[in-house]
Amino acid sequence: MRRARILVVQVALGALLLEACLRVYNPLPFRLKGDTIVLPVGQVYQFDNHGTRKLDPITRHTKNSLGFRGPDPTRDFDRRLTVLTIGGSTTESLFLSDGKTWTDALARRLTTVSPDVWVNNAGLDGQSTYGHLVLLESMVVKLRPKIAVFLVGANDIALDRANTHDGSLTPTASGLDRVRGAVVAHSAVASVVQNLYRAYDTHQRGFGHSELDLRTAPHLVLDESVVAKTLAKQAPYLRAYRERLARMVQLCRANHIEPIFVTQPALFGEGVDPATGVELRAVQVNGRGNGAAEWKLLERYNDVTRESGADQGLLVIDLAREMPKDSQLYYDFLHFTNHGSVVVADIVFRHLCPHVVKRFGLSATCDAA
Repeated sequence: MRRARILVVQVALGALLLEACLRVYNPLPFRLKGDTIVLPVGQVYQFDNHGTRKLDPITRHTKNSLGFRGPDPTRDFDRRLTVLTIGGSTTESLFLSDGKTWTDALARRLTTVSPDVWVNNAGLDGQSTYGHLVLLESMVVKLRPKIAVFLVGANDIALDRANTHDGSLTPTASGLDRVRGAVVAHSAVASVVQNLYRAYDTHQRGFGHSELDLRTAPHLVLDESVVAKTLAKQAPYLRAYRERLARMVQLCRANHIEPIFVTQPALFGEGVDPATGVELRAVQVNGRGNGAAEWKLLERYNDVTRESGADQGLLVIDLAREMPKDSQLYYDFLHFTNHGSVVVADIVFRHLCPHVVKRFGLSATCDAA
């Protein structure tokens, strides 16, 4: 009994010491504290990518005073053409260096039609439309850019509540949950433990980043009846996804922000990869289905994005259909390489430019841009 008491005291003292250390310096700058999104204001990340073939050896990733990627807001912000890209990891481009994301490439293209354009990347790794709504309500409506470009869909598959990256939009369900939330919100140790669990859970669910070599990827044959059952189960999730998109549009328009939707492309699907000669429909994806099944699944959500945009009278850029399925453009099934980001930006610009020129009465011509 005495040993047990000593052990309890030692554990408690150790936890207090760790809490004090983490409050002074936390080497794991997670983006959630409890259920609240914490934007990484002024954060600088450096990643060593040696051993990979498709990423820069060293990535330098900088956040500005807003917690986004790009220049800080200017004093004449309201007089400029201002564009904010919003999405998950395929927008943030966590492992691409400053200046090499598709948002950066789009910004360079847009300067040809509006030299004083301001463009920022508000993508957050893993975030779904639940998180986009939180971001809109807490940050974007105050900033009030003229245009918000949403690349959405991948992180909303089979999602009926905010995922581990989003932060919560709804009150916690029970007294126990509220206690847990209070502890995490006020304890650095508890917050680190929770975020480490979230990272593990994300990895187990097949998200995350890892370089893909299609030539060594396993193949998977699925019975069509299994695929059909998976697709049939999506109906309630798709309805909820449609409702969230409508809320995003409503919130943007109420604050004089023009929303633009972009569908989510992927390397998996139908066809043959031109770089490796691998048939993409048969490749196993994220430990779940094969390329054909996962593409059908993602396209259900892209269809909702297309339909929602059309119903709301929005510009919808169908990147999912226009982006080539070429492994030179992706370092895994979803995330773009440096070259892939340029291709994405070119496609987005091709549709966005004439819309912006007409919408804002610019004198530039998109053919020369």
